[in-house]
Amino acid sequence: MARFVPTTAALTVLAAALVLAAPAAAPFPARIDFPDGWRAEGVAAGNGNTFYAANTADGTILKGDVRTGESSVLVPGVTGRSTLGVTVDGFNRLWAAGGTGGGGGRHAYVYDADTGALIQDITLTLAAGFGTINDVVARRDAVWFTNTNNAANPQANVLFKLPLGTHGEIGAPEMVPIPFFGANGIDATANGKTLIVVSIGQSKYYAVDAETGATNEIVLDQPAPRGDGLILQGHTLYAVLNLPNAAFPGLTAEIAVIRLSPDYTTGTVVGHLNDPNEPLVNSATADLWGNKIYVVTRNTPFGPVTFNHLARIEKHGND
Repeated sequence: MARFVPTTAALTVLAAALVLAAPAAAPFPARIDFPDGWRAEGVAAGNGNTFYAANTADGTILKGDVRTGESSVLVPGVTGRSTLGVTVDGFNRLWAAGGTGGGGGRHAYVYDADTGALIQDITLTLAAGFGTINDVVARRDAVWFTNTNNAANPQANVLFKLPLGTHGEIGAPEMVPIPFFGANGIDATANGKTLIVVSIGQSKYYAVDAETGATNEIVLDQPAPRGDGLILQGHTLYAVLNLPNAAFPGLTAEIAVIRLSPDYTTGTVVGHLNDPNEPLVNSATADLWGNKIYVVTRNTPFGPVTFNHLARIEKHGND
């Protein structure tokens, strides 16, 4: 009986046919709209193409896919609760900064990143006069939260630290004093030893030693005002500038690309990322999926936020 042995040419034709028959991968949409009435602040990357986005109005958290733009409610809202920054740790837990809501004090919330089940509601402080639990970063041995306060309340110039055990055990919250007010966005080096924090009120950037709390200002070669969300990759910092603002007339929102010195004492602004077709407005936090940054943008710079979405910004290959 004759046996069919495909030639090289036949194999090439067959392979081409299979390629043509394969469905095309879905694109990453230029924008991902939030539900009507959504008041967005925090966004975070999860496994693969997963994103999480938080609603400041009631603490609702969406879980979605940046490749398709589709999302659904993971954590239902609770009256009186607020959620700002979010992040996912190495134990697949979703951490949420509790803003000023939550029934007294200042709170952090920990959820199962797959199911949305509440794992722990942590009271960071019951002290009066504290600011807003605003942003969060998780590393292997600790989770850090910023407290956005004003200059009139120096006792609230702190970061909140939640130590993590070897298997992710959550320790008691600690207050780490910092010598500046208005702490907003935060990220950390891969080893967790240095924190990069921005004061939105002072438009200054700082490096904080995660072990000692020792802090130094990162002196920039040019202004990057009203920094909000931060993304740190090696010594490159992506700072979301929350603009326009009356204090900085004529300036518009963008993501400033800042090259940090090895000792985190200076920074050089080397790029300005935006969407020329739909410029960022009143942008907040952002996160990174490959070479794509999705950033929270709001279409009204002053007054009530009437529409929110995630905007896709392409990161330069050499950033």
